Amino acid sequence: MRTPKYTLTNLILRYIIKYELSINNLKNNKLPDKHKAPLEEKYSAQDINALGNLVGNSIGYNQALQIHRGQEMPSQKKEFKLFTNFRNAKDFVRSYNERNALKPSMDLASHINKLVMKDIVDEWDLAKVRSFSEKPNEIYDTWYKARDFYPKLDLNSHFNEIFDWIENDKDNNHKLIKLGVLLFEFIDKAPFLSGNQITALLMVETLSKKYGYNPNNIIPFFKATENISQDLLSAFKLSKSKLDLTTFLEAFLYTSSLTVLEVTEDFKETYNNKVKKQGSLELHLNQRQIQLLDYLAVNKKITRSKYTKLMGVSFMTSYRDLQDMVDKKYIKQKGRGRGTFYVLTKEMTPKDEELI
Repeated sequence: MRTPKYTLTNLILRYIIKYELSINNLKNNKLPDKHKAPLEEKYSAQDINALGNLVGNSIGYNQALQIHRGQEMPSQKKEFKLFTNFRNAKDFVRSYNERNALKPSMDLASHINKLVMKDIVDEWDLAKVRSFSEKPNEIYDTWYKARDFYPKLDLNSHFNEIFDWIENDKDNNHKLIKLGVLLFEFIDKAPFLSGNQITALLMVETLSKKYGYNPNNIIPFFKATENISQDLLSAFKLSKSKLDLTTFLEAFLYTSSLTVLEVTEDFKETYNNKVKKQGSLELHLNQRQIQLLDYLAVNKKITRSKYTKLMGVSFMTSYRDLQDMVDKKYIKQKGRGRGTFYVLTKEMTPKDEELI
């Protein structure tokens, strides 16, 4: 395949560097699963919500979170079919690796298209590559009007050439630029009869994971696209008219790098507030005492008998634990006799915003 025309501007270089630095930070600052899982859940729900906004079927973040958790009501199964299909497709992308028989190709894109559009369009239309005379189905696709007509183009061959070009490392085009080109081509040519918009973004997500730009499939690409959806389409039209992809690539890399940076900052903040803070506590407190700090941050106070029952220890052990924390000024004792209880010291009391 011949490399599409574009200029390697300072903006493109800056976005690529920002993206790569953020990814390296993510890889080098790993979170324990118990701290990473809530972030993964948040990004997944954000992507489900962004999908709804992108295709003109908004459901809101709370509903998106329920769908991510598989908690949609049985009566809602049909209504939210696209979103549950999307969740299944994301699971496939998350499990995709070098050992998968489906290599970057139209076969891989067809498989993803089937997952997304299953039970939404007729069975014989799933993963169907359209002919020149067939218009793409506009259901769940707000990009379909941006397509162009290529009566002499074999769409299967054309896109397989693009996938081969992306896989090929012999030229000087950066992988992120190649993924931007792939997205441009999907918008321009809409190869499938239905589901092109969602399939295109899931392909970008899958290949970015394959090439190391989406560790653990955590980057919310649908959120990134939805953030500048109208600007991205405007950039597409401008690049199309000029036969030069520079403007489109700048828009794609801008929102991608910004989203990756946000994820990195989220991880960093969580590490500093959870892992690093707890790590320093472990030098001075046992695990029961650390759990008590979390408990008091929410419940404000605790009695010795409650602590004994909560931790499953003897009364003397609870006395030693609590007295040790009083001596070290993590908690303070209030009340007398049977009315004695414990609260966090002023220094250990979290600010209101930390509890949100």
